[in-house]
Amino acid sequence: RAQLLTAGVRAPALLSMVLLVCTWVGCGSSVSLVPATGSVTVKGKPAAGANILFHSQIADAVTPSGVVGADGTFKLMSGLDPGIAPGKYKVTIVWPDPSKKPTDVQIMMGTAEPGPDMLKGKYAAKANTPLTADITSSTTTIPAFEL
Repeated sequence: RAQLLTAGVRAPALLSMVLLVCTWVGCGSSVSLVPATGSVTVKGKPAAGANILFHSQIADAVTPSGVVGADGTFKLMSGLDPGIAPGKYKVTIVWPDPSKKPTDVQIMMGTAEPGPDMLKGKYAAKANTPLTADITSSTTTIPAFEL
């Protein structure tokens, strides 16, 4: 009986300690995100369906991303949160060919691959992309990427 009573006391104490550590260390992001939008065009036309990623110079930082809409614009998300943290970024863009869609069987089997990059990999690798962005706390619109 004594063991059951002490176990009953330890469980709430342990839960309180975990919650305290989570609050103190920060289980969520403490970085302020800036809601930022931009656009991507190729030869003056919207790059609808292109995937854009912003790679931070800070190790282990979340990589904000977006998908270019039919009008050529994108909104950035950092994980599940809208926006991007201020900082300097290398920007990668991959534009899968929409005419090369996976079959229903490939999707169901988990073997679906996006179509080939219509930008031929020119902006696909963080190490090789010439695209950059400087985000400040007052940035709302990122300068257009005209490829």
